[in-house]
Amino acid sequence: MQEDEQTKILLIDDHEIVLWALTAIVRESIPEASLFSASSFDQGLGIVAKSSIDLVVLDIDVPGGNSPKMIESLRNVYAPVRILVHSAMNEEDFSVKYLSAGADGFLSKSAPFTAIARAMRMVLNGEKYMSSQTQSYLAHNYLKSISNPNKHKEAAVITPREAEIIRLLLQGKWTKEIAGQLGIKWSTVSTHKLSIFEKFGVTNVIQLYKKIEKENPELLNIEAPKKA
Repeated sequence: MQEDEQTKILLIDDHEIVLWALTAIVRESIPEASLFSASSFDQGLGIVAKSSIDLVVLDIDVPGGNSPKMIESLRNVYAPVRILVHSAMNEEDFSVKYLSAGADGFLSKSAPFTAIARAMRMVLNGEKYMSSQTQSYLAHNYLKSISNPNKHKEAAVITPREAEIIRLLLQGKWTKEIAGQLGIKWSTVSTHKLSIFEKFGVTNVIQLYKKIEKENPELLNIEAPKKA
């Protein structure tokens, strides 16, 4: 991007404090930028289509989002847009998924402010941004794949949070019930549920139960975490 061009940046996040912090970072590190914001994915899509946005800083856990298809949807309305995912989701679970879907970078919300500014500049300049953690994870999995080319696909790796959600799903709980019981947003549960279904190659809870019963029966005996 040329220095004399006005950079258009869109922040998509439904947390006011996060928007405030990101706005301050953009104003300080990219002062020439024209800044937009949206609290839902659909609102963000409309802004991208209307304003030819250069960079979208995207929280995936927003109303109307929670899927790697968000990346494709943004590019469908404006192909040149650069996309930096900025998420509180587990980096190991979600970074590769969104980078593979076409995102130009993945940044954890736990990253320091200096990393946020650097990531935005890199993506605007046509580079990819990945934290050292994501780079190590990718390198580890790549080396493992080339050292074991004929090895059968390993069993899905389930995070502790996904194990909790599996337990509740198999109890017949609905998404909002699970969110209330675990004290998290229902959209966060939806994102984890999507990840679980993808890991097991299923599309509904009945298929999930049958798959687990056959291949991972130990997950059927997951107990609820004990309260302190």
